[in-house]
Amino acid sequence: MSRRVKNAHISARYLTLGLAFGGMCLAFVIALGVTQLRGPQLFGKDQEEGYVRTYTVPGGRGELYDCEGRLLVGNSTSYDLIYEYGAMPDTRREVNQSLLATYDAILRTGNGDKLSEDVFPLEGTYPNMKLTAKRRDSSSAYGKAYARFLERQEWEDGETDAQRVMKYFTKRYSLLESLYTNEEITTLMRFYYEMERVDFGQYASYTVASDVNMDLITSLEESNIEGVNFSLRSERVYAYPGIASHILGQLGRITAETADYYLGQDYPLDALVGVSGCEAAFEDRLRGRDGVMAIRYDDDGNMIEKYYKVEPKSGNDVYLTIDIDLQLAAEEGLKTNVSMVQGSDAGAITVLDPNTGAVRAIASYPTYDLTKFESADYYASLLADGNLPLYNRALQGVYAPGSTYKIGAALAALETGAITASDTQTCHGAYPFYDKPSCLGQHGTIGVTEAIRESCNVFFYYLGEAMGIDAITPYTQKLGLGVSTGIELSERAGIVAGPAYRKANGLVDWQVGDNLSAAIGQSDHGYTPLQLSVYLSTVVNGGTRYRAHLLDSVREFYTGTVVEQTQAEVLETVDFSDATYDLLIDAMGQVVNHNYTLQSYFRDVPVTVGGKTGTAQVTGKTDYAVFCGFAPLDSPQLVISCVLEEGANGARAAYAVSRVMKTYFEKNAPAAE
Repeated sequence: MSRRVKNAHISARYLTLGLAFGGMCLAFVIALGVTQLRGPQLFGKDQEEGYVRTYTVPGGRGELYDCEGRLLVGNSTSYDLIYEYGAMPDTRREVNQSLLATYDAILRTGNGDKLSEDVFPLEGTYPNMKLTAKRRDSSSAYGKAYARFLERQEWEDGETDAQRVMKYFTKRYSLLESLYTNEEITTLMRFYYEMERVDFGQYASYTVASDVNMDLITSLEESNIEGVNFSLRSERVYAYPGIASHILGQLGRITAETADYYLGQDYPLDALVGVSGCEAAFEDRLRGRDGVMAIRYDDDGNMIEKYYKVEPKSGNDVYLTIDIDLQLAAEEGLKTNVSMVQGSDAGAITVLDPNTGAVRAIASYPTYDLTKFESADYYASLLADGNLPLYNRALQGVYAPGSTYKIGAALAALETGAITASDTQTCHGAYPFYDKPSCLGQHGTIGVTEAIRESCNVFFYYLGEAMGIDAITPYTQKLGLGVSTGIELSERAGIVAGPAYRKANGLVDWQVGDNLSAAIGQSDHGYTPLQLSVYLSTVVNGGTRYRAHLLDSVREFYTGTVVEQTQAEVLETVDFSDATYDLLIDAMGQVVNHNYTLQSYFRDVPVTVGGKTGTAQVTGKTDYAVFCGFAPLDSPQLVISCVLEEGANGARAAYAVSRVMKTYFEKNAPAAE
């Protein structure tokens, strides 16, 4: 991010605090009138301080940035013009004059389009008004408001006419023709109808206009109109609408179930808090602390001084490990990849730095747009979608790894001495025992490197029978399968196939033949796409399993000072020989170089690529496609795993991986000498 853009964000947030301070000050100035301010709910008399009124000044919420300091989620602040019951003038005539003066100021300053929704049931100008036809639509705001209005009247007949409505308002609110013009009476009736609609009173303010400009604020300050006030409203703004929605998460109101916790943390009950994604995971870093402003008045209602009893404090900014360039490539690549495979409707992709555990991108498809999330219709459409767009498949989806599991099985076999690099088996297209499970081809005499390259099931059936799954899983679990990745968001632990899982879940007993399907990544195995990336990362970095993490650093918003920096955290170390490492890296390089589909996908990636395909069988569905890749071969910097539900063939899941790799290595190409 350029210094100019960064400074603009900082300036905007200073402006937010300044506006909050100025707005609160203005509220007190315009609340003074010719008559003495009233209401014990507004003021408290202190023997030393005099009359004091206090206001809460909200602290700004921290913003979310990517690893390069590009804004992902920021704040938009605005002011709403409101009427507060306690600050209203004493007489009806003064209230009417206040409303008219406010309306005039709104129009003069170009805020007419900011007025709150007008659902008044009459149209025209007093006294020549008629009922609008819109009132008859019971599903509309007009119809609902009018029905409620009628319920409150003592009129005997359910329907009424315009004359009766006008008479009601002119009499109730002293709208005399001798005091007001016809246009003014029309305006006041509309105001009072809205006030009644929102139950304006001691416990409910009335929003006259939303997102007003500074010209109106200045005008009302100069006019010294009683009753009006301004409330600061802050909303989250998404720099990339529809991107990273599953990661970023949403804000929401405190619920009855969480009230005790948040009250214990000194949150006001009307606070917005993170309820999912990074907004929830990093709530304690992002939250601002509200301040308290005090205004002291003399006995005549003149303001003496204003000061903070408690200074508001903005939350810190959170910098994620996400690279927005890779996130965009992952989301677009995944969407395209799904569309390329007939019958596939969903998938997930995860991108990891294998040398630190930093998550560079996470995408789940289908996805949703956080900018539309507050729309009831949009949210209902998401819930009704059978492809479950709200479901984060990257962290919650549990999939059989298919032949990608063979990398871990081969590592375990080589390190325990169950096989050597020179051992071979003969594949005629099926295993000769245990109901003769099939292979994808007839590979003849084949060793472990070729068995990985060709994804020979028969070779790994022999391996599985010889070792048993309980000799393999200690390695694959240390590599990262079936254990928590450590990421800050909610994730599933996965399923480790074996006798223990069967027994714990009351399933059929494990048989010797089950070792065969387990060795090729089938049976009961189930792991998340992020676990697959952690697993492959541990292999290609030489045996260090790092905690996957999204938090890069936490910084003060106004200085950029780093107050918290995430360090790479080692969760497990897997010891295996250099010879085993070299064999696996070479074999995964051959997987890509000997497969036409993979060659075509990775042709324009400017470095050497390795990987492993997986075709996972799912009962009652087309096979799922799995691909785990890394690059470069000689010094891996990136590991990516992709799953396509009903993708049919593992190689088909490599397209999205190739798009992310192309983006990364073109972006990080070494400078020309």
